[in-house]
Amino acid sequence: MRYVVPALLAAVVVLASTSGRDVAAPIPPNGAAECVAFVRVNVVPMTRECILANQTVLVEGDRIVAIGRSGTVAVPESCRIVDGTDAYLLPGLADMHIHTYKEWEAWPAHPMNLFLANGVTTIRNMGSVVGKGHTLEDAMEYTLRLRREVEAGERAGPTILSCGRMLGHYQVSGDLAPREIVRETVSMGFDQLKIYSYIDEEGLVAALEEAEALGLYSIGHIPYRVGLARTLEAGMDEIAHVEELLNELIEFDRTANLEPEAWSTYVSDLGAEQTNGIAPSDRSALTARHEELLSQVISLLDARDTPVCTTMVIDTVIYEKVLDYSAFMARPEIPYMPAEYVRCLRMGRDKHQVQHRGSEHMALVKRQYDRIMLRALHDAGIPLVLGTDAGTGTMGIVPGFSIHDELRALLDSGLSPYDALRTGTVEASRVVERMVGRGDFGTVEVGQRADLILVEGNPLEDLGGLRCPLGVMARGVWYPREELESMAALPD
Repeated sequence: MRYVVPALLAAVVVLASTSGRDVAAPIPPNGAAECVAFVRVNVVPMTRECILANQTVLVEGDRIVAIGRSGTVAVPESCRIVDGTDAYLLPGLADMHIHTYKEWEAWPAHPMNLFLANGVTTIRNMGSVVGKGHTLEDAMEYTLRLRREVEAGERAGPTILSCGRMLGHYQVSGDLAPREIVRETVSMGFDQLKIYSYIDEEGLVAALEEAEALGLYSIGHIPYRVGLARTLEAGMDEIAHVEELLNELIEFDRTANLEPEAWSTYVSDLGAEQTNGIAPSDRSALTARHEELLSQVISLLDARDTPVCTTMVIDTVIYEKVLDYSAFMARPEIPYMPAEYVRCLRMGRDKHQVQHRGSEHMALVKRQYDRIMLRALHDAGIPLVLGTDAGTGTMGIVPGFSIHDELRALLDSGLSPYDALRTGTVEASRVVERMVGRGDFGTVEVGQRADLILVEGNPLEDLGGLRCPLGVMARGVWYPREELESMAALPD
């Protein structure tokens, strides 16, 4: 019998004999149980592409402490038992590019709950959104508060990593010099430096020198005035979006005297001119047009083993908003979006609707280019890290839900289910190890943090089961399906 507990029994501990214990009560969300055992479960360890059948996985506190064939692992009498018969246990997913937002507290369902309900057990904040009536300091403190509450077991949610103030963003850099922003990031206890598009070369070099001296990891956009080669040479550790690399395929004047908000339009207009005459659906022609530049991008990244965060879901979202509006509005996550944003969308005032007005076909061109780039990166062995850009409340990308659309985009770009899963498990863990010195998640192994997803169906054959997990464990706390559904429920 698979683990299913009616909602009315959520607080009841069901006792069973040692020969037939296959039901357990949910673990309270305010702290991990001393012991949980997944029995008779098929394990997807992510250490290699395989399935370990009929296993027992023993969790104590927030750690996996034993794994072995069922019947060979001693399960303490006090353990809560989760029956995994015919189910599959794999590592929790990481969304390595999200944005925290203090306005989350007023959303129809809190994104921290939505992450867990969708199997996301680690998130990395790439910039705290400043809401109306708030300061950047408010926004950053909100992120730190969420992190503290999760670590203390006071709030259900994924493990949080975060940047502080973005460097090179004209709205949030303030009057601080680049080196001061780096020092502030470290002093406030953030995990990484986020670099934005508008920093010049002098400021970038100064910041990355300071970051290296203080042992601070750096990730970001490729500054318009600098370019990929010089950015990597200066020491940036990771690229924040696949789409950032597209600018390297466009010929433009990096010395142009432009206001920050004008750069995107300038470069995208030139990109449209340079692809004029090529059918948006003709992927081979688009590839051939930029084959030499694409090879140069791959060589630069490969030389430094530079990871790239994916964030491909934005292309699907833009395409639907601009060219298939009815499909976008039929998405099941629409009710979870802030009401103000949905009103803006219905009035045609979403920023992507405005940007693409009159050049709607470019939504398809960009999606094709990003998929070409992603596949080229994958084929070349460039580390890819799963991320979705969810959380801002202004793009139509809903936390938690977006991770499945991101995985689908990777599959559509030619990755296998196993390789797609690696981006949100193994590769995410490796990046976190580079960031903070410890990447103790992303595989089902003894000693790893107990971040796990239990699903129906073999995820190495079909990732669809991840959309409706039987349960999720985060930091050793077990949330069965009924509890996840309750956490993600919309208000009446």
